[in-house]
Amino acid sequence: MSGLSAAAYAAQAGNEVHVYEKHPQPGGRARQFTTENGYVFDMGPSWYWMPDIIDSFFLDFGHKASDFYHLVSLNPQFEMVFEDGLLTIPESYEDLKNLFEQLETGAGKKLDVFMSAAKYKYEVGMRDFVNKPCYSWLEFASPKIARSALKLDLLSNFRSYVSKYFSHPRLKTLMEFPVIFLGASPKNIPALYSLMNYGGYALGTWYPMGDFTSWYWG
Repeated sequence: MSGLSAAAYAAQAGNEVHVYEKHPQPGGRARQFTTENGYVFDMGPSWYWMPDIIDSFFLDFGHKASDFYHLVSLNPQFEMVFEDGLLTIPESYEDLKNLFEQLETGAGKKLDVFMSAAKYKYEVGMRDFVNKPCYSWLEFASPKIARSALKLDLLSNFRSYVSKYFSHPRLKTLMEFPVIFLGASPKNIPALYSLMNYGGYALGTWYPMGDFTSWYWG
């Protein structure tokens, strides 16, 4: 999907673009597998987070995501499987707070504090960090980022950051889960990336009806 997006922006800028794909259909890992008896499976991504970011891509080309596919909010969002049982993540944020409170007294209010900080990081990070080309560290040397450094928790690691809020092992696992998509251990990820928790648990988990190939087939 990122390769197709890059190709779209390159073509919009006036370049002649050729996209090469080793599979019979575009999308890289986001492809479809169909069995001989008609069952269809998504390959690669299995859910959809941060719908506002994807929608901003389509807006750059004069469209909305809804022009091409229909998103549904999943309830429950997903289940975490532990050795001694399941943890079901509800769609409603209030229900999520109640779940936290059931597992650890006071954790519901702590989730509010955590998510308030995560929302700030999401809004600053997705606007001021993610869209930079990353040619040099100097791109991040701005007065705004300097003023926000403490609130962005750039120097804390994510595992220690989560432990300041929650002590129940299941809650810690749940809160560390989103950053594994960044390809590293929570102990090696900056606490800035609590923005992932806001993008997932607060904004919800979604699915494009049909399958993920709807993203590029329309």
